[in-house]
Amino acid sequence: MIRINRIIRVLIASDFIFHVGVGFMDPIFAVFLVESITGGTVQLVGTAAAIYWFTKSVLRLPIAYFLDKKRGEYDDFYSMLAGFFIITGLQFTYLLAQTPNHIYIIQVFMGVGGALAFTPWYGFFSRHIDKYRENMEWSISNSSVGFGIAGAGFLAGFVAEHFGFAPIFIISGILSFFGTLLLLFIGKNVQLKKRDGFSIR
Repeated sequence: MIRINRIIRVLIASDFIFHVGVGFMDPIFAVFLVESITGGTVQLVGTAAAIYWFTKSVLRLPIAYFLDKKRGEYDDFYSMLAGFFIITGLQFTYLLAQTPNHIYIIQVFMGVGGALAFTPWYGFFSRHIDKYRENMEWSISNSSVGFGIAGAGFLAGFVAEHFGFAPIFIISGILSFFGTLLLLFIGKNVQLKKRDGFSIR
């Protein structure tokens, strides 16, 4: 039987639930932009994706530099928590979007949230992974997310076709919220800053 430490279990469970939520939105997002946004075109789909990835990619390096300069994990933890809450909240704002400019603004902040969330998440996972089980635990994490997104994508198509886009964003936001809340269970295990190194609370 594979034994996985508590922090890694929480990170995997949180990531799974969060990405199931995101997986509800991703497959139908392009269709939503074209059909529900005034002036929505295929170009809008490409531009929205570009804005998100550009913003996230530009910010990840300075965020990583800042987090690595600080000893301890409090800054990493709160950056991760803030980022996931930003992404979660923004998923509901798509319900209010009407024009391409609304989408562009949301995508910029999505990129900010993504940079704040995923940069320290990988650091957390790498620091707390069980020795000699690196391949297995990374594989469990990635495979669980993959299965979750696959299932969510299948259900999202059914929900969107029969009930419209609004339930998709609501379900996505709710699941992402619960995935983010799980991270609070590792708060007491965050490593504290000490002169002689780290101590686990």
